[in-house]
Amino acid sequence: MADTMPTHLTLAGPVHVEPDPIKRSRFLGDAAPVQNAEEAMAFVRSIREQYPDAGHHCFAYRLGAGDDGFRVHDDGEPGGTAGQPILNHIDGAALTNIVIVVTRYFGGTKLGKGGLIRAYGGTAGVAIAAGEILEVREMQSVLVRCEYSDQGTIEGVVRSVGATVTASRFSTDVTLTIAVPTEHVFDVQTRLTNATAGRVVWLT
Repeated sequence: MADTMPTHLTLAGPVHVEPDPIKRSRFLGDAAPVQNAEEAMAFVRSIREQYPDAGHHCFAYRLGAGDDGFRVHDDGEPGGTAGQPILNHIDGAALTNIVIVVTRYFGGTKLGKGGLIRAYGGTAGVAIAAGEILEVREMQSVLVRCEYSDQGTIEGVVRSVGATVTASRFSTDVTLTIAVPTEHVFDVQTRLTNATAGRVVWLT
């Protein structure tokens, strides 16, 4: 086993905050852990439905490293004044698999670009501070097909490395979905192949 396990930090659950108004504008912060872009956007839609009369629902999410791992949206605010400051606070806290939506009710006084950056980023920071942070072990989902006679052997190997069978489908053979710690994927593949004398079939 490796000395260090790949992990990431995320929220334990949804968070809602409402800091003090800024020049009579209300800023609501809602954050949640998510697994993919579809979950992130579903959360954004739920906040929009919860506050349909608000002027802006700006958001950012971070799923992983690189340009494909995030999205920011200013929802009508001046470019770069809302979504990016929210993402900056997410990245500053080293969080992944998280979405934050900051909802604004306009109070009648313009805040200016700098004021908006501080307001949106600050609300995101308050939401992060209010949440419980979890260190999550990174898992990879793999799909295997095996004979009924090999199912017990496979499940024994799976348990020995901290992996979990998350779904089973039975027909003329058995198809198992297995959540494997990222650092053990190659080891599991090798051990299952050896334990079944090559009878296991890897579908992913």
